[in-house]
Amino acid sequence: MASSGLSQGLGGPSKAGRVLGPSLDKIIKNVAWRKQSQLVQACKSSLDRLQNLSTSPEFAGSSVPGFPPADADQFLASLTLALDSAAPKVIEPALECVQRLALLGLVRCDAEQIDDDPASSPPPALLINSVCKCTAVADNAVELAVLRTLLASVRSSSLGFHGDALIHIVKTFYNVYLGSTSVENRICAKAALAQTVAIVFARAEADRVEASADPVSVPALLELSDKNLNESGLVQSVQVFLIEVLEGWEGDRGGNSTAKEETGEGESRIREDALYLFKNLCKFSMKFSTQESPEDELLLRGKLLSLELMKVVVENAGPVLRVNE
Repeated sequence: MASSGLSQGLGGPSKAGRVLGPSLDKIIKNVAWRKQSQLVQACKSSLDRLQNLSTSPEFAGSSVPGFPPADADQFLASLTLALDSAAPKVIEPALECVQRLALLGLVRCDAEQIDDDPASSPPPALLINSVCKCTAVADNAVELAVLRTLLASVRSSSLGFHGDALIHIVKTFYNVYLGSTSVENRICAKAALAQTVAIVFARAEADRVEASADPVSVPALLELSDKNLNESGLVQSVQVFLIEVLEGWEGDRGGNSTAKEETGEGESRIREDALYLFKNLCKFSMKFSTQESPEDELLLRGKLLSLELMKVVVENAGPVLRVNE
């Protein structure tokens, strides 16, 4: 029995289990058992359940496709608890797991809202909300992992974050760019923002969620407001950050079919998301008003970032968006 379990590996026979199992095991090993007994119990329970759980086409629509909905939600809830622990050694394996699930297309969601309310946010959205909140942990490695995980979630065609859910992710990138103590993380946040814009608008032009976007050019991104940071080593590191996430996608190329549903006005959700994002970038540029505080560096950086992102949209808009008011 023991040798069989070892040959099968942590997490059981399924592809999702092989991602979840080692991460849950690492969380258990890193957590303070007395302080986080609920988290330990949740992870152990999930590991035990995964060990003999196979996927079934019957459950293709669950949050972890192939697993029964109750089990899938339980596994994601365990990761959410880990992300909420405020302990970097516990958070990091959870973030890595979410990133891999997203890039492998092993987590599925369509959400208009990201918050703490289970009534309005499905389990994957609750999970991403906890990812966003991890930026409050004073740890540069965690902060960078958050950026990587959120960009992977935007890139994934099995995850559909629309409307305010998309803006929630965008605001998290803004907050890191404006507030991080790490220069590299600030530039990664700016690059993640520009890449998110590129992905959203590439999909809008093609009206296909699986449409891809080339990695943005980091040197070009730093030409205006961050020219003083355009140093070769830093630029290369951030460019690699983008490429690793974009080229890490291994999910179903068919994407999430529900993302093509039309809104009440007959516009596809994909194109509606692009227009909504552009409108919010315009709002952000006005929100960071410098008229009353012309010397406030934070407001100025926020305004310049918004204008730069709007410039990216305008310069790269295709025929569909050029004729759309």
